[in-house]
Amino acid sequence: MKLIITATDFSEVAENAARYACDLALAQNARVVIIHSFLFPVMFSDVPMPSNLIGDVENDSEAQMKITVSNFQQLYPSLDIQGTVADGDIISALEKYSEQNNKPWLVVLGNSMAAEHASSIDSIVISAFRLMKYPVLAIPRGATYTPVKKICLAFDNKHEGNTTALIQLKDLALAFGADLEVLNLQVDVFNRDNMTDIDEEAITTLAPANPHFHVVYDVSNIEAAIADFVEKNSVDWLIMIPRKHSFFEGLFHKSHSTAMAHKSRIPIVALHETSVAPALSKPA
Repeated sequence: MKLIITATDFSEVAENAARYACDLALAQNARVVIIHSFLFPVMFSDVPMPSNLIGDVENDSEAQMKITVSNFQQLYPSLDIQGTVADGDIISALEKYSEQNNKPWLVVLGNSMAAEHASSIDSIVISAFRLMKYPVLAIPRGATYTPVKKICLAFDNKHEGNTTALIQLKDLALAFGADLEVLNLQVDVFNRDNMTDIDEEAITTLAPANPHFHVVYDVSNIEAAIADFVEKNSVDWLIMIPRKHSFFEGLFHKSHSTAMAHKSRIPIVALHETSVAPALSKPA
């Protein structure tokens, strides 16, 4: 059975992401594990931290997790839902759990950016996009699950090393029976000297999912062009392959990240160049 992991800090945004994960699990015959991590208070002295303080932090986290899991089990009685608590930062906790247990099909995180005043997409989400070995799904504030009928890959055609991500993308499209759009954006004006050919590996690997390839020229604003394509084509999930020295880096800095979040209200999935995640497959 597929495993979906979702992280929580017991906030409204995290609870919404967990609800999305559970609805997704119902649709994909998966089980859900909710993970919370806590950090012990930092004490700048030579005096050891009192053991009772350490115990209180851990006990409080365990108690909150028990309530959270119980609530979700009542909402989703047919789902296998479990919870676990770990010390340390959440990215390390997610990675450690994944290494010690079954590797996740998806890691689901809430994006806590408030569109009215935030300056960037949630830093934890960006860290997970860049650092985790597994597919990461970021859920915007307030988003609810609907059947995934169309997914779009914003594809940087200039880079190699896409094999793992392309296989995951193909299987993801097949798992949902979704239409697959592959969007390649070019800053140059179209002419016979700069005609862009989609990478042969992408064409071959994605062929079973019957993708539609789109090459758009003379693009002055990458994030606006992506958001425009997503809206006009009723895309449900936006897929990216984060890597250094690609347009992805530019999308998630300063004002660019705010623009993406404002214009694209849909979940964003990060796939990776290298991964130990299992193949995404169509449920039986």
